[in-house]
Amino acid sequence: MSQTNFRLFFLENVLDFLWRQWSCLGVAGGARQEDTWIIDLEALLIFSLRMSRFEPRLFDEILDWLVINGKFIDIQRLRALLRDKDDQTQRLMSAAACLVSREAKTYQRKWQPLSLLKRGDSNVKDEMLFITKEGQPYPTPKAESIIFHDYGFLREELLLRKMSRQVSVNTLGNIRFLLRSLFGIGSRAECVLYLLTHEAGHPAEVAEAIGISVRGTQDALIELAESGLVLTRIKGKRKIEYWLSQKKWWEFLGSQTFNDMSLPVWVNWIAVFNALSGVWDVLEQIEVSGTSDYMKSSKLHEAMEKYIGRELSNSGIDITPLPLVKAGISIEEYTKRFEEFIKKVLGNK
Repeated sequence: MSQTNFRLFFLENVLDFLWRQWSCLGVAGGARQEDTWIIDLEALLIFSLRMSRFEPRLFDEILDWLVINGKFIDIQRLRALLRDKDDQTQRLMSAAACLVSREAKTYQRKWQPLSLLKRGDSNVKDEMLFITKEGQPYPTPKAESIIFHDYGFLREELLLRKMSRQVSVNTLGNIRFLLRSLFGIGSRAECVLYLLTHEAGHPAEVAEAIGISVRGTQDALIELAESGLVLTRIKGKRKIEYWLSQKKWWEFLGSQTFNDMSLPVWVNWIAVFNALSGVWDVLEQIEVSGTSDYMKSSKLHEAMEKYIGRELSNSGIDITPLPLVKAGISIEEYTKRFEEFIKKVLGNK
């Protein structure tokens, strides 16, 4: 398989995965297959806005979903995750925030500050928002969206269908939403979710995993421990770690006994989406470069090792190791092995 075909294979698998994730959240138009892992809304949103530029219908359905369910977004966490993203991704998110604040008056105060971050930058050159899967920009729209133009993107005026469903907080994959309904949006819900899916955690490691500052995480854990339902213990060099009785908590949150539950898997989606974004960056560079096939293959292999092999090793996804490039294995054989690997990463059949 050529690099061009592999790029398309990678993109289509990512888009299939995103459709499935958003369908679990209530987006209209996709197959409603529930995965075994817990969805990370903020990390998913950032990655989705970038990749769904190649799938306009998904992009608009996500915006539609935000208007219906925007109350569940943790804006503070979203901004923290955006800090290390490129300018284009930040402008995309600000444009989405502007649209949500306009369409959903209830969330206006919540979303408006995020919408002001990247508006009106005179140094930004306008670009087409949507791109074909082959990498070509869509035609210039006749009726242009003013909102997206303010952030440097050209697209047709958007008419929301308002067909998204409200999130079902009672499915185990959406446990994050149940916890936010119970504890409010913020670090407490994120900390409890981590402890529900891990044996224990030190504030620093919990903070890194959930994408919240160490100080904010530590303060939340201390407050939770005051309830007596989140516990502490000393482990190694007098470091305090936090834990809870998973059996009691899951039975309280669920409708079954602990032994009858099929618990969802906690995945470090921040790391996973960073890895997938890194591979996509390389695939895009390879597509436009004039280097030899050998150099393109070399860059692709390096990207797989750097972004996939390392980032996913501690992500929580149960996958087979990344296939290694060995002497005597052709590029075609390696690519075939990597295709199967990507399918497993994304849970695609």
